[in-house]
Amino acid sequence: MTYLARYNNTEQGLVRVLKAKLRRWAIKAEQECVEPSEVNEGMQKGQQQILEIIAKVKRLGIINDQSFAEYKVTSLIRSGRSQKVIQNKLLQKGVDSNVIQSVLDQYQDKDVELLAALVYARKRRIGPFRRTDREENAELKQKEQLSFARGGFSFGMSSKILSMCQSEAEETIEMLRSL
Repeated sequence: MTYLARYNNTEQGLVRVLKAKLRRWAIKAEQECVEPSEVNEGMQKGQQQILEIIAKVKRLGIINDQSFAEYKVTSLIRSGRSQKVIQNKLLQKGVDSNVIQSVLDQYQDKDVELLAALVYARKRRIGPFRRTDREENAELKQKEQLSFARGGFSFGMSSKILSMCQSEAEETIEMLRSL
């Protein structure tokens, strides 16, 4: 419960944490010369308790993959992550793909991909946010488009961002954040 009070997590993430604690207990028990049969028995009981703990915290609403995904999507968009990157991060955390899709669908009618791309450009100091002492040329533009591609943004999105001036980009960020 102390862990859950400090960290927001998914069901699968909590299972991972609890299993790691159980493994550490088993290693410590073996080091203290506890009989292997007792360690095995403790591991089996621990596995069963993990399932009970997960069921209880889900029933109490402490763990909810839907609310975790909603929080994480908002946070990742504001930090400049594309929807592809967001989807992969949530899948790694153990969120069901149907839950991820339902959360991402809530943002489809808004220009969140544009907002994320602009934030990404500002963080990387590319496109409209590039330093004024750097000359814009074909090689630099290609490097910046590759950076957008690595960030999970489409070619069309990167072209749109790279064609903006800084004041237009700043205004767009402010407008989109207020939605």
